[in-house]
Amino acid sequence: MKKLLRDRAGGISIIFIGLVFILLLISFLIMEMGAAYENYYDSETILLRCCNSAVEKEISDAYRADNILHLDVSAATADFKSYLASDMPDKYTVKINSITGTATPPALTVTGTVTFSTLFHEYSFDDVSFNFTVKSTNYRTE
Repeated sequence: MKKLLRDRAGGISIIFIGLVFILLLISFLIMEMGAAYENYYDSETILLRCCNSAVEKEISDAYRADNILHLDVSAATADFKSYLASDMPDKYTVKINSITGTATPPALTVTGTVTFSTLFHEYSFDDVSFNFTVKSTNYRTE
């Protein structure tokens, strides 16, 4: 081992620098994957919160005393879109494919695609996209 370390050709130094570079590259990739997962979780949380808020707001309280829940689906759809426009940060691009709802039981289902860029976008890589489906149903009568 001492003979390899005293070698004046510099081979060990190049191997050491190469290993450090590979370790830094792997750690950078792991951190970037963590950031992409955090963006995914953040956007999905906002979408679910918007869906839950829209359903909760548009349930008609006139029927709750009789244990009947009725949802105004068109108003819930409009509320979902307005909540999404105000709550979703600009770094996300949301494309809604469909919004379906039922009046009884009160349910709203939204499907679509969320796109956001990563650090690799600077190097001409595509943005990260994922499909989502969020659903909110409310059975509470109190």
